[in-house]
Amino acid sequence: MIKPEELQIKKIIIHILDTSITIPVMSMDEMPTSIDMNDFFAHHISKTINDDAQKNCVFNEEYNLFLTYLNEYRDEKIDFVTFSKQIAGQLFAIMSAHINIPSADLAVIQYRYNMKDYLALLKLNYQNTFIHFTDYESDVNVNTIIQHRTTLPNYGQKVAEAAIIDLETLDVKLLDKLVELDGEKKHYLSTLFFKCHTKLSSKEQMQAVQTATNKVAKKYFDADIEKKAAITEKLYSNLNDEGELDLDAFAKEAFPAQEEAKEIFFSTLEKKGVDEPKIAITEKTIHRTFEKQRIKTDEGVEIKIPMDFYNNPQKMEFVTEANGKISIILKDINKIM
Repeated sequence: MIKPEELQIKKIIIHILDTSITIPVMSMDEMPTSIDMNDFFAHHISKTINDDAQKNCVFNEEYNLFLTYLNEYRDEKIDFVTFSKQIAGQLFAIMSAHINIPSADLAVIQYRYNMKDYLALLKLNYQNTFIHFTDYESDVNVNTIIQHRTTLPNYGQKVAEAAIIDLETLDVKLLDKLVELDGEKKHYLSTLFFKCHTKLSSKEQMQAVQTATNKVAKKYFDADIEKKAAITEKLYSNLNDEGELDLDAFAKEAFPAQEEAKEIFFSTLEKKGVDEPKIAITEKTIHRTFEKQRIKTDEGVEIKIPMDFYNNPQKMEFVTEANGKISIILKDINKIM
């Protein structure tokens, strides 16, 4: 996990892309940096970097206006301000042609991390909030509440649309949002602005694996809670220290005697867009997926159990009774809160 204090902010510029007016409001110079502003943007950049919904993005080099501007900036043919104005104008033109794309401020930030230079593009979509307002009527102050329609995301909120670009390799990490364009939902940042091919995010890959695993478990082991628990444990144990999962090795361990089950598993993955033998899962996805396991009974009882507890027969046991019903035994408990 990358922390905000590890990022060295070098340059910041903000352009106002409000499609309720006819032209973008371009900044003619960089924003003066300050401790507060650097901290604000470093927090949002670190949240973007650590977000397991981000996708790897590879530029399509065939007539790519954004890539042309980016290469000109890398080759020092244009400066930072000019580059930012060019891409802001390009994005505003796309937004103006599609009314469902939300208005925003575009923050373009150059920063340094681990001896490398990066660009962060944060599309700060406007939010409706309420603020106090003091009016002067009939010689007295009247305090009221008004709606503010161009509030930006604060520290604790997530930026839904953003990109992190490695200025050396041109690797792109992208947070893209589905927006309805011309009657269908599209990821407009990747298809229209960056013109890049994306791969499934860590979060989406793990969801695909879970969907495929659940499909097999429902077909072959629906009444076998212990087998389902064992499959979850196999999934967890097959992740190496770098978060890489060998799908074939996992399938062989999870479904050793069911060739048809393996076929269902891999065909479901393919339909979900997972077509590589190994996938890389981020620490955040692993933590979210395996920190606790949820068990829900047919009578509506839910139990959340830590993964280490879930896999330990000294702590927990599933017992299938003679009548086919299942008992859950929790062991070695010091205290019930």
